[in-house]
Amino acid sequence: MLPRSIYTLLALSLGASAWDQAPALPGKGAPISSADRIYTGDQSSNTITVIQPSTGAVLGTISLGDLRLGSNLNPQYVKAVGSHGLGFSPDGKLVVSLAVTSNTVTVLRTEDNSVVSQSSVDRNAHEAFFQHDNRHVWVGTRGVDRIDIVDGLLGGVVGYVESWGGPSKVVFSPDGKTAYANHIRSPSLSVIDVAQRRVVANITGLADVFSSDMMISPDGQRLWAAHKMVGKVSVIDLEARRVVGALDTGAETNHAQFAVVNGTMHGFVTVAATNETKMYAQPRASEMPVYLGAIAASGVEPHGLWPSADNTRLYVVNEHSDTVDFIDLTASPPKVVKTVNVGQEGQALIYVSGAVSAASNGTQNLGKQGLFNKPALNKLLTEASVPSSKYTSNGSPPPTGLVTVRPESGLDMLQVIGRNLRLNTTYTVSAKIANSLIPLVDFNATSPTGHGCGTAPQVLAFLKFIGVYDIDNLVMTSKGE
Repeated sequence: MLPRSIYTLLALSLGASAWDQAPALPGKGAPISSADRIYTGDQSSNTITVIQPSTGAVLGTISLGDLRLGSNLNPQYVKAVGSHGLGFSPDGKLVVSLAVTSNTVTVLRTEDNSVVSQSSVDRNAHEAFFQHDNRHVWVGTRGVDRIDIVDGLLGGVVGYVESWGGPSKVVFSPDGKTAYANHIRSPSLSVIDVAQRRVVANITGLADVFSSDMMISPDGQRLWAAHKMVGKVSVIDLEARRVVGALDTGAETNHAQFAVVNGTMHGFVTVAATNETKMYAQPRASEMPVYLGAIAASGVEPHGLWPSADNTRLYVVNEHSDTVDFIDLTASPPKVVKTVNVGQEGQALIYVSGAVSAASNGTQNLGKQGLFNKPALNKLLTEASVPSSKYTSNGSPPPTGLVTVRPESGLDMLQVIGRNLRLNTTYTVSAKIANSLIPLVDFNATSPTGHGCGTAPQVLAFLKFIGVYDIDNLVMTSKGE
């Protein structure tokens, strides 16, 4: 492989920047280098995992606070809680982490993994990204109807943009002049003039009112907004400022992303309930994408994803397996070629080109918090003692509970995702020992999905599980209220 400096000179001579960040158009992004980094936001271990993509080595984690259920319940706890969203500056020198529980915006230096600033913002801070000035961070704060603008270098909120409906994420056009915000309470996309810091248009008619994540294509012509609750993706033509249509992607659709494969723009969508990343081709932004197939995950519940800047790799974090899949986009069809262990409950994943210089090995200030190098325990339960014919006869799927067990501080965390649950019904996950059932956690549907059903997106219980119970002996029962 040629030195990165040679690629830089070649790219600049062609009028392109080798430092353009992914997703990038062909020729605009440099090949995968030892200077590049992958970051994952690990919600349960409260860390950011740092990976060197050229070698696949997990370099360590950045601790933002204690492991879940640690000292963070203390009334005097002052650290961040709930590492979730991630973004980066266009020059690759800074990353931003969003802590969804403490509403904390932490900006870190990629060169040495040190904290540059830390700010408190409005309720339910979710995802953020840097403005093209490499300084100001625009934060989607879902609990209010505005975007908070943070000074990433000095810290503190320095401005706001009113955006009705609980803005969830902000992305910028390739030229940095326009920003877009999706929402969790409005089926619309705000179009924002960055210089004026105000909404200048609204694209309406999205497939659902709740959109937790979205992505803009590297040419700035299209945007895909994911609708987790209904399993759809709104396909938006940004040049015409209209919704082209909606993709039926599947239950618990998470994040969307883009890469140019064989000269054609492709869209990728992670679908948690089916443990796959769906792939589509969309040559023209004005037309609906064509489904090409799915890339099976090596683990459970794929969530965040990002391509390399040269469009040869796609990286996906598996939320309930605590792993990252490396996908070869040059293979036909694309496939997982490597999997590494990361921190606990990965949510977001970003790829940053040129994150570190030749003068740095990029491992300063890294630890091992959350890297237990043991896979999380997973078990999909169906409701016990209920014949499947009860559901197949009326066309509805049976209730299920995905159980995940992880070691935490002192106790283990038992997490349940309940799907296709009947309303007004209490479900119990129990450990079966001999002929006895030992109840571990009760839960109900908290998010209605229609037709008398609902989901329980995240049920948590903390107990001593590993070494006491066997995950293969768990059962799920129900009792009507």
